[in-house]
Amino acid sequence: MMYTVLIVLAVIVCAASLFMSISIMRKQQHHEQDQIHPTVARHPLLANPIVILYLAIPVLIVLGALAWWYFEIKGLT
Repeated sequence: MMYTVLIVLAVIVCAASLFMSISIMRKQQHHEQDQIHPTVARHPLLANPIVILYLAIPVLIVLGALAWWYFEIKGLT
C-alpha cells in the first residue's frame, strides 16, 4: 500500500514538472534567438535533455522496482 502511494505521488510530481517545462518551452519558442541549433529548432521536445530525463527516470525507477521485487520473490536479496 505504501509503495502504491509513493508511486502515485512520484507520477504526479513528474507529470506536473513535465507540463511546466513544456509550457515554458512553448513560451520561449516565440522569442528570437540568434544562434539556435537546427535540431532544437525542428524537435524542441525531443532535443531537450530535461524532458528526456522527466520521461526516462520514472521508467528506470519502475524497472528497478520490478527487478528488486523479482529478486525478493526469488530470495536473492
